[in-house]
Amino acid sequence: MKSMLSVVLGLVATCVLGAETIKLPAPDADSGVTVMQALKARHSERAFSDKDVPMDVLSGVLWAANGFNRPDKRTNATGLNKQTIMVYVVMKSGAYRYDAKENVLVKVCGEDLRQAIAAQQAFAATAPVSLLIAADLRDPIYAGARSVLSSYDAGIVSGNIYLYCAANGLATVCRRTMDQDALKKALKLPDTTVLHLNHPIGYPAVAISR
Repeated sequence: MKSMLSVVLGLVATCVLGAETIKLPAPDADSGVTVMQALKARHSERAFSDKDVPMDVLSGVLWAANGFNRPDKRTNATGLNKQTIMVYVVMKSGAYRYDAKENVLVKVCGEDLRQAIAAQQAFAATAPVSLLIAADLRDPIYAGARSVLSSYDAGIVSGNIYLYCAANGLATVCRRTMDQDALKKALKLPDTTVLHLNHPIGYPAVAISR
């Protein structure tokens, strides 16, 4: 009886967890083309097909953007190794924070915020996924001249996203345009959080021949 109760409680916990988080597949380290080929293919794309981005592909682009490639170091460099960058995934089912250590998406909002990402540029809302690059600047080190450090960090994350997308046949574009007030309110972000950039991501509306 006790064993059966443990199983039931375990299933309930899993269901609750599933409602709030999405466990991502492990990123495929062998996917895509060479770095040189990705650099050659890298470009901005503003038209997306209605094909969904599979979870294994989303896992790969998130790992490239801001994942861990060593026990305590990430795929993206950061000023003073502060690692303040946060990546949010915005899609039809809601908005999620990427937890790189656990390789999960933690749900923070049940709304479809793609229109807030797009703002006055409607094309961006047609992408099935958008990645929002943010930074928490509550550390006093960001006062004064060092306040720009996280902007550089965000640029490095953006470059990683571009390269992964180019290497794996995805369309993307780096954007600064977004409804920052609406996004910060929906994501319940403190005033110390800066929203730097966003990347709509999907498959190109017209297939790219390789």
